Amino acid sequence: MKTPVVVLSLSLTILSFGGTYAATSFFKNNCANMVWPGTLTSEQKPQLSTTGFQLASQASFLLDTPVPWNGRFWARTGCSTDVSGKFVCATADCASGQVTCNGNGAIPPATLAEFNIPTGGGQDFYDVSVVDGFTLPMSVTPQGGTGDCKTASCPANVNAVCPSDLQKKGSDGSVVACLSACVKLNQPQYCCTPPQNTPETCPPTNYSQIFSQACPNAYSYAYDDNKGTFTCNGGHNYAITFCP
Repeated sequence: MKTPVVVLSLSLTILSFGGTYAATSFFKNNCANMVWPGTLTSEQKPQLSTTGFQLASQASFLLDTPVPWNGRFWARTGCSTDVSGKFVCATADCASGQVTCNGNGAIPPATLAEFNIPTGGGQDFYDVSVVDGFTLPMSVTPQGGTGDCKTASCPANVNAVCPSDLQKKGSDGSVVACLSACVKLNQPQYCCTPPQNTPETCPPTNYSQIFSQACPNAYSYAYDDNKGTFTCNGGHNYAITFCP
């Protein structure tokens, strides 16, 4: 893998994927505070040139991804290095102990941007998911491509309407994330696990409908395919915005 190329700029960093250029993910942090995005490549495939980085408020970041690619992005919040030198985050930590996640996924709750990008000019599938809970608003917008190519998003602050029994609070008592009912209660009707593992036996619940009403263009539970999945033919390049 070649050494990442860093462009000296006040707000823009570019990292190159080790190999032939294929597609670009453009990250922008519109949140008031710093976030620490994480990346995870699925199916035991090689990870991207970075699996985690720091992104200041209003800063941007370009990351090359291969095609095909299947994986997810998310943002960690409230991160710091503890007295033992371990990097830890208040939400969506990947438990690597470092800024890079090194193949680890986000510990729920976490707002996720998920992608399935095929070879060539095939149809991309992408979504913003709060199935694993909510941490912060996020959107995914194709840059080019043909077909629907609409923005997938969860632009609302779900923490503001999170039921008390699903709230995750920070050290100051404020709500920093909203757990999914599956994570909190671990029951088949919320997790869509056997014997309720079909769309017919696992309809939306009162909990998932709270997420759905706040973010109608995001996955709110396991069988939200009809409104949660977005497609774009040959787009491949995407803008991922935190706090759109």
